[in-house]
Amino acid sequence: MKEPASSLKSHRGLVISTESGFFGAIPRLLTYSPDKIWTFSAPFVVRDLTVCNAVSNVLPHLVALLYALILMIILCFTAFPDGEIGEGKACEAGNVQMCQLEETMKNAKVEFRFLVAFVLAGFVAMTVGTWHSRRTTYASLCGNVRNLIVQLATFIPVDKSNQQLMQERRKLGRWVILAFELALQKARGKMDALETREFLESSKTVLPAEWNAMVAGDRHTTVIAWIQQKCVALQKDGVLLAQALPKISEDISSLRGKANDLMGCLEQDKPYAYSSLVGLLVNINLLIMCTWKGVEWSIWCRSFGDKLFEQPKFWLDLLVLVVWNMSYRALYDLTTTLHNPFGARPLDVYHETISKGLRSLAEQMMEGASVAPEDG
Repeated sequence: MKEPASSLKSHRGLVISTESGFFGAIPRLLTYSPDKIWTFSAPFVVRDLTVCNAVSNVLPHLVALLYALILMIILCFTAFPDGEIGEGKACEAGNVQMCQLEETMKNAKVEFRFLVAFVLAGFVAMTVGTWHSRRTTYASLCGNVRNLIVQLATFIPVDKSNQQLMQERRKLGRWVILAFELALQKARGKMDALETREFLESSKTVLPAEWNAMVAGDRHTTVIAWIQQKCVALQKDGVLLAQALPKISEDISSLRGKANDLMGCLEQDKPYAYSSLVGLLVNINLLIMCTWKGVEWSIWCRSFGDKLFEQPKFWLDLLVLVVWNMSYRALYDLTTTLHNPFGARPLDVYHETISKGLRSLAEQMMEGASVAPEDG
């Protein structure tokens, strides 16, 4: 896998882990200290952890600025019939209509901004809530994996003189990790992908014959069914106690439930009509803002002429427009940034680190490391 580029260079208050996995060795944010969090400089210093993690987040706002400047120039030379440029009388006589237009747009901007802000607040809350729900489900899945490993390692007896039994223990431990990895790949939309097969085979998590035997589109469920079938067979052979099977079956069912819901769209996705409406309102608000500034700047340009570029208020207003547009749009862009927390970005779930720990636990416990030492 090609290692994605990252701007995550500063570690002030950040706990970073770099483990090799499906996407290669990439930095992941484990946690951070709230008192040391980057605020003003975050989009520049730790860009990959912010909403401004791609150039595409900035370019539309530069285009919007260009639109406002072009509108300023066009209106300056065509919408003021009286007077000359630079005379300082832009709003006198026949030019009063432009100033009335600027005042009307200013009032409309205030009214519209109030409506959008009200709707956007609920949208952001729902977006963050969905992100939190999906990470919580992943954490529960990790707990279910750990719990099932413990149950299998303790209910199935350890007999190192019985190589066949030890092989079955190792296989069950590997299958639990395989189901875990496939569940994560399903959330990434790559469960049936060739690169997933190559990754799992290279890490000896799956055998070629096992991959071919899985049900495409439901590979994780297939592996979970194998675990259940193997436990039933062990119980019939007298290896597994009959009273242990219901408990293991319950844990297997719980694992399947969590594995299937990481990116559950049926109950977690926001309504499309709602998302599109909020996006429309945000973009209309940005258009009104840029148009209003274009009209206002045209009045300034008509009054100052080429001396407009010597006015500090113009450059400050230009900067404020870009920053305001980016900030407002960023609240809506959160839905893209936080939609799927299982990708290759530094801000996504640090699955490589967690998977490494669970894999080590499964291997050691199924080898018999779970057996308590005898009292001395």
